[in-house]
Amino acid sequence: MRGSPSRVLAGTLAYLLASVFWGLNIPLTSELLKHFDPFWVSPARYLIASTLLAVWLLVAQGPAALRSPIPLVRIGLLSLLVSSFLVLFTLGLYLTNPITAAAVIAGSPVYVAIVSRLWLGAALERGFWGATALTILGAGIAIYGRATAASTASSQGLGLRGGELLIVLAIACWTVYSVLAQRWFTADVSQLRRTFLSALGAIPWLLLFWGLARGAGLVGPPNLHPTPDALANLAISAVFCTALATVCWNIGMSRLGIGTGALWQNMVPVFGVLISLTLYGVIPTAQQVVGGLVVLTGVLYMQWHRLRAPD
Repeated sequence: MRGSPSRVLAGTLAYLLASVFWGLNIPLTSELLKHFDPFWVSPARYLIASTLLAVWLLVAQGPAALRSPIPLVRIGLLSLLVSSFLVLFTLGLYLTNPITAAAVIAGSPVYVAIVSRLWLGAALERGFWGATALTILGAGIAIYGRATAASTASSQGLGLRGGELLIVLAIACWTVYSVLAQRWFTADVSQLRRTFLSALGAIPWLLLFWGLARGAGLVGPPNLHPTPDALANLAISAVFCTALATVCWNIGMSRLGIGTGALWQNMVPVFGVLISLTLYGVIPTAQQVVGGLVVLTGVLYMQWHRLRAPD
């Protein structure tokens, strides 16, 4: 029943919310990194998010839902994929500039298609490549607007610095997690439960990665006395951008699949710009507005194909 209107609507709404929440995470993370190093902020966020998900799961399904219905080794692998995504993405951003990173991220539908097809054996849906072309074109227009604006303020623009491959690997890790989180659980296991188990399991991995970064001298001691504003931003990021966003993403995955999700990922920076405008007074360029509309056209094109598909 993949093409049923109710299923498409539910999946679209879930992906929309996930994209908005992750867009919110862009300015929030910028503020958080003024108080926390990038390796420490991730376990802090996941600790808060896991606590929220545990309470939500207890109220909704009872204590038994906190136990894993699949072997713990699989939970460990799912959690490792989530943690690896966070660490690789952080290092990738650290080793490149924002303009280049945005250009690399714009190709996420292609990376997802390659991983899904060659590694996971997933078939590409009808209309995927047309929608991908539109989303990449739209992202390219928006990135050009950012690069043009940045060139007036500094000499930084597009250029390879070594972090680009890490960003691609990060997207591959998230793709594999997204697909396996649907394959390894039976249909009766809620997306909330799947998200909680992988989020809780990610905390030890993230602490291990932080310890390695601390030992290598990449980061200093953790900030254990942040300001009230930093704590508020951390809580908002953990609740909306980590817990709720991942639940929504997994709901979208269960209804529309990874191909559509990859297209929605290109809407994240668009929502990031709009939220930055609303909360921080950052004015988007005309190219960013036009690019966002083209990306949205690509997403809607894919949804149109899905609605036309037989049940």
